[in-house]
Amino acid sequence: MEEPGLEFFGGQRADGNHRSVVVQAQAVGGANAVAVVNIHEKELLPVHSVEPAVISSVRQAWVRIDRDGGEVLAAEAVRDVLLRGDGLAVVAGDEGSGRYGIAVRALTMMDKPRRSEGKPSLELWQITPDWDPPDSSLLPIEANCGYLLNVSAEIAEWPKEMLSKLSDHCRRLAEVGSCLVVIASRDGWPTMGHEAAAAVQARPPAPRHLVGSHLSLLHRCTELVERLQPGYEPDENEQDLARLVTDDMHPEDATELARLLAGAADSEQKLAEAVERFTGWRDYVTGFFGRTVERPEDRALLLAAVLLEGVSPSQVHQAARDLLGEKADDSVRTALSGLDLGSRLRDAGAKVGDNKVTFTHRPGYGYAVLKHIWTELADAQSHIRKWIARITANGEIGADRLDTIAELLARLAAEHNDSTVLPSPATRGAAAALSRGDAAARMLSSAAQHPVLGAAVRKQLRENWAPSRDQEVARVAALVCQGTFAARFPGQALVRLRHVLARDADDQANGEAGRALRALVSEHGKLALTWAAVNDWIGPPESNTPGKASRSRAGRRAFLALADLTADPYPTELLLTAARHDESVTDEIVAAWNVILPDKALAHTCENTLAAWAEASIDGPLLGNQVLDLVERVVSGRIGLDPVAAIVVGREIDAESKAMREFRRRLISRRFSAARPEPS
Repeated sequence: MEEPGLEFFGGQRADGNHRSVVVQAQAVGGANAVAVVNIHEKELLPVHSVEPAVISSVRQAWVRIDRDGGEVLAAEAVRDVLLRGDGLAVVAGDEGSGRYGIAVRALTMMDKPRRSEGKPSLELWQITPDWDPPDSSLLPIEANCGYLLNVSAEIAEWPKEMLSKLSDHCRRLAEVGSCLVVIASRDGWPTMGHEAAAAVQARPPAPRHLVGSHLSLLHRCTELVERLQPGYEPDENEQDLARLVTDDMHPEDATELARLLAGAADSEQKLAEAVERFTGWRDYVTGFFGRTVERPEDRALLLAAVLLEGVSPSQVHQAARDLLGEKADDSVRTALSGLDLGSRLRDAGAKVGDNKVTFTHRPGYGYAVLKHIWTELADAQSHIRKWIARITANGEIGADRLDTIAELLARLAAEHNDSTVLPSPATRGAAAALSRGDAAARMLSSAAQHPVLGAAVRKQLRENWAPSRDQEVARVAALVCQGTFAARFPGQALVRLRHVLARDADDQANGEAGRALRALVSEHGKLALTWAAVNDWIGPPESNTPGKASRSRAGRRAFLALADLTADPYPTELLLTAARHDESVTDEIVAAWNVILPDKALAHTCENTLAAWAEASIDGPLLGNQVLDLVERVVSGRIGLDPVAAIVVGREIDAESKAMREFRRRLISRRFSAARPEPS
């Protein structure tokens, strides 16, 4: 089975490009797409274009007044640093100081001086720092590009030499008309020495000016600007908009407020809904807790309702009693006393109907309640953690609401930049269902991608959870590397999968890690990145690198996971396609088998994998001659190894498939053709 017509695909010529391979990738919607890729080309960090809305806002509605009324000229300062021609500028500051906006604004301000020199405008790209450890050679270097790189969460742990390597990279960028703006923490960039000259300290814009500027200049909604001023007195039926703007407001919150108000400007009812959405039901929540100071049973009822949304009122009541540590009073007098359960729930803000308690009429209300309790009633946190562990246990009332609870906790952890909110896989006594299973993985995957909290979670994944001897802890780490985290940070996912596969144990965590590796190739198109990592882990036999034994163990397991046709044939098909167009890939596959075959612990897996390859070359998707050539090289001189003997000689011949017997006949005929010619 050959591949006709591979010379041209999508306007790219593939013939003559001996370092490239033609591979087939599964596209969205089930359609197949063919692309020309180089499996040995180092994959650079992923980039995505800066949102046009962000560019429009910094061009049209820029604010030059800070919170103290002073003039903000940080963007101009960054532009001036870039005009020196070194290709590097740094915006340093705290979260919420407008660093990203300053960086984008500075890059757009480069247009005028570039046009005066006859150069095109910069294309703006955001780089995802998918490296572990940081490596400047992974940074892109296209011509006429303005790159942004946010490393504020990780720069404190950078090795000293990274700064000089970054400077060298940026000088190369400058040579092709490009530049890089690094976003760093306030104290992350040096304040002394040569590198200090590249840094500009960010100062946040005045929130009220920012909201007003966006309303008037970006959304063309000037009629609301006056109502934002502190001295404005709203009419009886008007919303009080001025109170929404606070001195410490995050710039993103200010721009979001402007967008919401502009979309609701044509009626006071819509403005009221926009205010509720923006404040996160703050008035409702504080009002309820204000009038229930002496009614902890109603507060417990509300918390149970938001975490268990969708269950019946009686189940909510049962969970609330569990939180308070109270048993039900079975007396008729008690049952007939006080407000009915539905009224109490409605008073708490819930909607009760069809024997279900919901909050669909108030999107985000559940999170607002949890946030209020967590921050305002902090002494209850440990009790709530234990209660969540009880109600989410297998078979308990919250077992079917794991995703909802996990999503609320992940959001709470992100907003407070506090990973201790999340049930840790490694903590005994944590909510097992929220720390050890699929819901935990989704929660941790979301947290690991957060721009601030994510660095701490990714570090935990690498240093504590992935290498854990506890199978369930390591399994969670492998599950995290199968989800959206792997799609955004494939390089970092590979590092964590190596730690899972390097452990002594051969358990379910390794199986999940294998699935994650196959998904990186099949679902995310990361054949080159994954294959480079696996080759590096296996290493040459004579390698003396630190941790060689554990890395090689991880590499051997990873290779067999990719080679597993029964789990997913696609990674093997892609790899062998690459080998047909690049002989060095064939050499790498053979070298990998040479390292793996003597490993007695993997003998059974090796035998099954080689047999599957052999059978698939006869009546499956693999090319017969290619697999025959590969296996012939692999088994040569290794007949004493069990997996090799099983392929060359066989075990229970009667139990073998017809395809396996045919493959063995071809292999033997090839090796001993002179002594035993093929029958006519």
